[in-house]
Amino acid sequence: MSFEDSYDDGDPQPGADDGIAVEEPLPPDPVADLETAPGLDGSPPATAPAPEATTGPDDTAGWHEQQATHSCAVVSQEFLLDRFTGVDHTEEELAAVAEAHGWYRPGVGTPLDDVGNLLEYYDVPVERSQGESLDSLASALSAGEGVLVALDSDELLAADPESLELADAAGIPDQGADHVVQVIGFDRSDPDDPRVVLNDPGRPDGAGLEVPEADFLRAWDDSQRLTVTAGGNRHA
Repeated sequence: MSFEDSYDDGDPQPGADDGIAVEEPLPPDPVADLETAPGLDGSPPATAPAPEATTGPDDTAGWHEQQATHSCAVVSQEFLLDRFTGVDHTEEELAAVAEAHGWYRPGVGTPLDDVGNLLEYYDVPVERSQGESLDSLASALSAGEGVLVALDSDELLAADPESLELADAAGIPDQGADHVVQVIGFDRSDPDDPRVVLNDPGRPDGAGLEVPEADFLRAWDDSQRLTVTAGGNRHA
């Protein structure tokens, strides 16, 4: 039953008896609306802060711990290769290809200059650079690119008493930066403790591993911030 149907014609209607007048609401003042609209009184409209780069639901899906002690660069490239080709490669397969081309030596590792060669071998375009920043890594992730960086394993998580000896998993010979990891995002939910989120093949807990930005930067500096980006919109 509707509101109107609940009353007979002879029944008093709400607001229509006892001299009680129901005032109609005033129409909105278009001038007042214009004066209070953001940006129309000379002030800039309010904007939400730009979101920080974060990890997606599948960013750790292809992670696995490296099986050989010096294959971090091979396995980190495997993470990106599986993502961009849609094919599940194995560490053994890629290590054999890299060894055959002189890009990897078992028990020794991968020279810095050869990080990214496996991706190119499988037709995934890459770009190598040094002197990058956290902002440039965030931009690459926002563009859908995969990001690998070379680090000094002795600097990474150096202040963490429970950290593993990453030197045992180092994979780049004769260089201060001896470890390669995938950067998958940032966690800046705590402004006092910003974190970089990694897929680190050298640790059993390396999937989505969060490390303090300060530790990450110290470790990254030892490679002059070597970065390999792959795939994504800018490489199309």
